[in-house]
Amino acid sequence: MAVAWSPMRAQAVGSTGPSGPVRPVHRLGPPVRVYRRFRPVPRRAWAWLAVCAAAVAVAVCLALGEWWPAPVVGAVAVVVASGLGRLRPVRGLQAVRVHEGGLALVSAGGGECSVPWSAVEATEYSPGGRRGGCERGRIWAVGAAEPVALQHLRGPGGLGGLFRELEERLSPGLRAGLHDTLRGEGVVRFSRGRLTVTAGGLVHRPPHPLVAAEAYRWAEVASARASGFGELEIRTHSAGLPLTLPVSNAPAAADFLEELRTAALG
Repeated sequence: MAVAWSPMRAQAVGSTGPSGPVRPVHRLGPPVRVYRRFRPVPRRAWAWLAVCAAAVAVAVCLALGEWWPAPVVGAVAVVVASGLGRLRPVRGLQAVRVHEGGLALVSAGGGECSVPWSAVEATEYSPGGRRGGCERGRIWAVGAAEPVALQHLRGPGGLGGLFRELEERLSPGLRAGLHDTLRGEGVVRFSRGRLTVTAGGLVHRPPHPLVAAEAYRWAEVASARASGFGELEIRTHSAGLPLTLPVSNAPAAADFLEELRTAALG
């Protein structure tokens, strides 16, 4: 039976604490970076602040007879709003600390639990922007019932920076696991079976039940890459549009397909 590489088979760690055994954080080695959560200022508060700042700027400009105070007042308003967002208390998970050996999740009460790199089974990151969505990410780990849901992190590169670092650290192991599955089971399935990968090529099953499956030999596959929205994008020489599938750890999956394609064509 083939193994489907999908978040549906990954167990996880919840944002309010793990449901599995807690491992001591000191086993993760020295800390590398810290990403802290914050509460953003609501749009309504931003609107009121903009109105107040505009009124203050107009009053100051009229009183001094100069226009230069306007941008100064605007800059001060932005700094004040950003500071308010950082000072507002955050519930649940407070910070994510990256260690050499894994992640440390810091809760509101000061408690910590560790997730070694070997326990992270999949990650998913959405940069937002599509249909007005906001930036968010999830981490699936072995030994818990819920994924770690992350949003509004400040640190080196913010939430996107954290998930780029996760991808760099996890990708080699994930690709190795996919190769092991292919050697042991003969196939690897992505996106709940919509894409089946074999040593000879790919089989794509469209989501509509009345549409026939499409098979592509590796010679017919032009490229595989991860799109900006965390999806696996496959281009073939015969199809006009790329095949796009939602896949966790899409960069690792794309690299896996590219390695198979290169080996088959070489």
